[in-house]
Amino acid sequence: MKRRPYRFGNIVATMIAITLTISGFHSHYNKKEVIYHVTVPKTSSVSKLKICLVSDLHLSSGTYMRQVRKLVKTMNDKHYDLVCFAGDVFDENTPDALMNRSLQEFKNMKSTYGTYWISGNHEYYGKHTDFTVFEKYNIHFLKNTYETVDNTFNIVGFTDKTSHDHYEINKVIEGMDTSLPTITLDHNPERFDQHTYFTDLQLSGHTHNGQIFPGNIILHYYYQNSYGLSHYKNHYLLVSAGYGSWGFPFRLGTQCEYDTIYLTMRK
Repeated sequence: MKRRPYRFGNIVATMIAITLTISGFHSHYNKKEVIYHVTVPKTSSVSKLKICLVSDLHLSSGTYMRQVRKLVKTMNDKHYDLVCFAGDVFDENTPDALMNRSLQEFKNMKSTYGTYWISGNHEYYGKHTDFTVFEKYNIHFLKNTYETVDNTFNIVGFTDKTSHDHYEINKVIEGMDTSLPTITLDHNPERFDQHTYFTDLQLSGHTHNGQIFPGNIILHYYYQNSYGLSHYKNHYLLVSAGYGSWGFPFRLGTQCEYDTIYLTMRK
């Protein structure tokens, strides 16, 4: 009789472990859309942009072609003006075959102004650093440079700091018309303060919102903004929790996501 409380405790502990495991896998494979509305005090030839932000797929860490095809279909069904990949689409564990097949699938993405891509830290941990191949898949890779898109807005892209690329920000944006709305892609959000003098909206990832509780609480003390939308005066920083997970397909207290941003230009 004295052993029964221990048996009951073991049963409860087992049930809790099973519940958390199921919840963790569900949070990884059930991708949610998170919607943001941002207004910047600038005008353009268009008054609004519908933007999709995707980061941290970590292809092969529980994210495979089924999820890639689903993501591309979702993007095309929602008719975005602009698609932005904010790094760590691939990582050190992504096989070449999966990389090539996913790029072929990403080639089918449709949007008004195209797809823009920057590197994350995990691409540099692996071997997938020849980003020039992206152009043949209709993907604009931004390596410490900017593009003015259809005389409507600027988009600036920086390689992740783990690339050890040497550049001066003023040289990167030299000649850019800063009176136009300017979107910046930088995988790691910690450099936001260096970009506020020219950026209206920075899109980042990297943090996974901690991925596993209490990581989201810990990161809150490390980053100025570790998740979601924040702003400083008229400059906005949006950090995505990411579409995938690193290491294994598991989330606890966080959720895999893609982000839809309705960007309004109005003085």
